[in-house]
Amino acid sequence: MFTLDRSAILEHPRLRFLTDLVPIHEHLDNIEKFIRICYEEQGWHVAQSGRIVALRATDEDRLSSAFKASLYLGKYNDMANTQRFLRSMVAAGHSYEPIRGETVLFLAIGVGKSVYDHLVTYTVGRPTRIAGGQRANVPWGFELPVEAKNPDEYEEELERIRHVIRLAKQDRAEQLQAARAKLPVGYIMPPFLLEFSEEALIKTVFRQRLFEKGAQGATVDVVTDMLNACIAIDEEKWKFLIDYHGPHLQQWEKAMRTLRKDGLTIRDIAERLGVSLDEALDRNLYEMLMETVGKLPPSMWEKQR
Repeated sequence: MFTLDRSAILEHPRLRFLTDLVPIHEHLDNIEKFIRICYEEQGWHVAQSGRIVALRATDEDRLSSAFKASLYLGKYNDMANTQRFLRSMVAAGHSYEPIRGETVLFLAIGVGKSVYDHLVTYTVGRPTRIAGGQRANVPWGFELPVEAKNPDEYEEELERIRHVIRLAKQDRAEQLQAARAKLPVGYIMPPFLLEFSEEALIKTVFRQRLFEKGAQGATVDVVTDMLNACIAIDEEKWKFLIDYHGPHLQQWEKAMRTLRKDGLTIRDIAERLGVSLDEALDRNLYEMLMETVGKLPPSMWEKQR
């Protein structure tokens, strides 16, 4: 039976919840109850990682993509072969059509508005967006930036959120749709849903927000949770896809460009590593290239930290 890991949400070190104004514990109880009724009891494999709950992955047991890959390749006598898409199509660099229509539905709980903004920019391969907090639902609190050096400086932001809630819900002086214009960028949105095709996840969302350096820290945290939830549902599929689209691709590209541009030899690589040529000849060439010509510069966020 699915149980919501509340500690991963409520005890997150950068989250400040307004439990005095918003019945968050009651909301979480209800969310947990209806995840069981609407998803788990219907046969879906629900997986939580941190602040992300993957409610529904449509490629159940990888059989849908198996059927579609078999049809694509004209293999009608073995259409439940769950290895065919990964090993005959991904490995060969063929079409990703078998998972283009397969989606994962994510529920985000305790996630700030800035992260939502980073994710909602993806429209290709995103069939579902449910964000009640963009209408008249109250914010749940404030999310400190990953880069914050003085957390106490942000207490006033929490008070601004309190003021907006009181203004709209207690004093009824303003409609929340109007009062929320006063909210700080980092307010915690009420739970929201985003659904992406698996192709969009591996080729775009995970690549740009996780595999490539430069994404904002809070967004990296949440997208990491999304990826971990996918892995919890189908470890073999997602680790296979990561092997073909993961962070090492940037290093490969940098290494190949540098080798072609500078015409380097094994001797040059050995010198960069500070080892003798004989030592270099006995070492793993791939690892040496990744340590030297494939090494990436720090991102803007890493420099700031």
